[in-house]
Amino acid sequence: ELRTPPQLLVGLVGATQLHPQLTEVLHASAVDTIGSTRCRYLSFSYDMRIPPCNRGGKDADGYVMGGILKRRWLEKACNIVPSVLIVCFDWSEDLLLSAPEKTQAVSHLQHAQRQARDREIRVLVFAVVHQDTADLEIACAPLRQQFEGTAGGPIICAKGMAGLHGSAQKLERLVFQNAVSFYADEEKRQKRIWKPPPPHASPKAYALMQVRAQFKVAFLCEFRRDARSALLSYIKAYEMLMAATGDTADLPEQLALCCCISLRMYQRYLHSLDMKAAVHHCRVQAMNLRHRGEGPHGEYAWLKWHWLALNHKCFAELLENVAQQMPKLVNAADLWQLPGFHYQRAATYAARLRSWAHGAAVSGKLRAASGLGGDLVPGPFLGQLDRLERPEEAEDPALEVALRAARAVAADP
Repeated sequence: ELRTPPQLLVGLVGATQLHPQLTEVLHASAVDTIGSTRCRYLSFSYDMRIPPCNRGGKDADGYVMGGILKRRWLEKACNIVPSVLIVCFDWSEDLLLSAPEKTQAVSHLQHAQRQARDREIRVLVFAVVHQDTADLEIACAPLRQQFEGTAGGPIICAKGMAGLHGSAQKLERLVFQNAVSFYADEEKRQKRIWKPPPPHASPKAYALMQVRAQFKVAFLCEFRRDARSALLSYIKAYEMLMAATGDTADLPEQLALCCCISLRMYQRYLHSLDMKAAVHHCRVQAMNLRHRGEGPHGEYAWLKWHWLALNHKCFAELLENVAQQMPKLVNAADLWQLPGFHYQRAATYAARLRSWAHGAAVSGKLRAASGLGGDLVPGPFLGQLDRLERPEEAEDPALEVALRAARAVAADP
């Protein structure tokens, strides 16, 4: 989800036979308007389900910050929860609808509205009516009564399949406007979280919550292609993470999130043709990684070499794309703007990682894990190491996980 910029996510609901052609004409309309597509369309049946909200828990007494950013949030934002639902109806073969068909259509629309309500997802209606339909108002009257009666917008109609292209431009414009509005409202909601901080929030929890909120705000800004606001929030989140101490943030999670934020910043800077800012942040990120701690037992020593290698490799790949598409943007006199320099740095740090692994395996300096706590299971938060299946069995669960991870890397760097 973080390797590419997010796109406005839109769901097409029902009449699935329409979806391929409707998606095609909506993309074509966007290209005609701005020169590129700007939405990603998901296909749903009428009985679709939107994952329920889990809001409000963070405001309750006893809430514990288990980590900064859940992997599931990124997955839902990019692939699962749309900003707009377009409820589709294909009546192109029927000049007149029977009473049961009208009742069923209203039922489908009501179900989509119920699914959208908790998350305040926008709902639009698109109907393809028979090409010989004389009065669109009468044809869509049952839907219009339900839709406009619940503060819905206009119903977009097309006369037959041939009319898709004629209605696509208006529909695409409405989709875009509603999607941008949805993500703007989500940003405002994230900015209000824990402001002011609740009485039960510890300084550590408040600091981590602000990192979470800034990252989410930045990522939501990217949906709207607001690069400036996204960068401002990414910078705030990055600076907060770098200022966090070991008592505040888990080191593996801290480094992983800083690298994820850096990747998004590189893309935003380069997309804005600001090569100097991208290079500057790459220097800052490399310096910060080199000065990270290794843990009291050396269990985190491998992390900085791993992330340094990955940081330079990712930046090199982005620079290669820039060099191919906009060669004049690259200043060949600055080594940090050349992909080859970063590939070489990545190879150097990968060699340092292998050297550490060899030393750890031969010297025996790396403390052995106890093996207590059962198997490792994936953690729910981005950047955190795995968790123990039965953490109560281990004397220090976090150290046990870190030692297992370090030994796994030492065995196969």
